[in-house]
Amino acid sequence: MAWERLGAGVSSTAVGGQTQVDWEAARELYARVVSESRWIVSVCQEITDAIHTGLPELSQLQELRIGTYASAESVLRQLADMARLRQDPAQAAPPAATIEYAREFVRRGVTIDEMISAYHVGHRTFFRRYAARLHAEVSDSMALALGLELGANWTFAYVQALTSSLVARYAGERDRWVRSATALRAETVRALLAGEAVDLDLAAKRLRYELDHEHLAYVVWSVEEAASEDFGALERAALELAYSLGFVSALVVPFGPHFVAAWIGSHEQIPELQGRLGIGSVAGDGMLAAFGTPAQGAAGFAKSHRQAMHAQRVAKLSERRRGTVTRFQDVAVTALASVDPTLARDFVIEELGALARRDDETGHLSSTLRTYLEEHCSPRRTAHRLGVHENTIKDRLKNINEILGRRADERAVELLVAMRLARLTELYSRHG
Repeated sequence: MAWERLGAGVSSTAVGGQTQVDWEAARELYARVVSESRWIVSVCQEITDAIHTGLPELSQLQELRIGTYASAESVLRQLADMARLRQDPAQAAPPAATIEYAREFVRRGVTIDEMISAYHVGHRTFFRRYAARLHAEVSDSMALALGLELGANWTFAYVQALTSSLVARYAGERDRWVRSATALRAETVRALLAGEAVDLDLAAKRLRYELDHEHLAYVVWSVEEAASEDFGALERAALELAYSLGFVSALVVPFGPHFVAAWIGSHEQIPELQGRLGIGSVAGDGMLAAFGTPAQGAAGFAKSHRQAMHAQRVAKLSERRRGTVTRFQDVAVTALASVDPTLARDFVIEELGALARRDDETGHLSSTLRTYLEEHCSPRRTAHRLGVHENTIKDRLKNINEILGRRADERAVELLVAMRLARLTELYSRHG
C-alpha cells in the first residue's frame, strides 16, 4: 500500500536524526490523506455537525448548515492543494466560501468569538480524524510520529493564517452592515421574533410595516445555490406570492444567502390558503415556500413565522418538489412529532416495525394502512377510496396485523402519526 511505502521511506532515513527526506515523505503522506475526496466529504459532514451541536449560538441556526459545510469543504480542499503543491500554509488566503461564511455571521449577528470558535471546532474535528486515519493506515512508528507532527504544524499554521484574515474581513463587513438599512430591519425583525422588549411604534417605522394587524408569515428558499445568492430573485418570488394572494406588498427580510422571510399584513382577517397555492406557485428556478397560519399583533408576527419555519423543516425533510408551497396546517402533526429526529425515527420503527421499509411490497401495504387509518378504520371506505374490493382490503389488513403483531385499529392515532413521519425521506433513509 502507499501508506506502507511512505512509512518505509520515512523510517529508513530517520535513524540517527531527522533529515529533509523524512519531512518530504511525511509531507507526501499528509497530502495523500487530506486529498481523498470521499474522506473530505465525510470530515466536512462531521465538522458541520460538531459546529452546529457544540456551539450555543450556531445550534439555533440550523439553516446556516449549508454555509458551514461549504466553508469546511473549501478549507479542506485548499489545505490539500497547498500541501500537494508544497505551498507555505502561513501564506494561505481565505477561499471565497469562507469569506461568504464570515459575511453570513455578520448578517445574523453572530459574534466574532463564535466565528473563531467555529474554526477551532473544525480544526479539532479535522485533526482528530486525520490522526485516526494515520493510526489506522501507518504501522511504522517513525512515519506515524512524523506524519502527526507535520500534520499538526501544517494545519495550525494554516488555520492561524485563515482566522487572522477572516477576523479583519469580519470587522470590515460588520462596519458596513451596521450602517445599512437592511441590517436595521433585520435586527428589528430578529428582536420581534425573539420576544425582546421592543418599541412597537419605532419598530413599525423602521420596517415600514404595521405590527398591530393580522399577519401571515412565510419563507422562501432556494435549492439552487447560484440563484439563491441573488436576494433580488428571492424577494421577487416572495412578493409574487403575496400578489397571487391578492396583496399589493409584503415585508421581505433576508435571512441568509439561500433564504428570505416574509410577512403579509392586513387590518382585516386573512382568508385561508386552502386551494389557493399549489405546485408551481413559487416563481424562480429551484425555489420553494412554506407558510404559517394567520395570527394577530406582534405576538402573532412571531408565532406565524415559527410555524412557517417548522413547515419549511418538514418540506426539506420530505424533499418537496421545486415550486411547491407547504402550509403549516397541513403538516402540523408531522412538524410537532419530528422536532426531535432521533425520537421520531425511534417512534416510527417501534410503531411500524417492518412496515417502515421502502421496498415495493411493504410500500403497497403501508399505503393501504395509511388510507385505512385516514378513513377511520373502515374497510368499506378504504376499498372505495382505493378502487378495490372490500375483501382485498381485509386480506391486506390481515397481513398488516401480522407484521405489526397487533390489530391496526388498536393504536390508530399513533400509527397514523408514524405513517406520516415515515414519509419523511430522512427517517426512511436512516431506518433503511
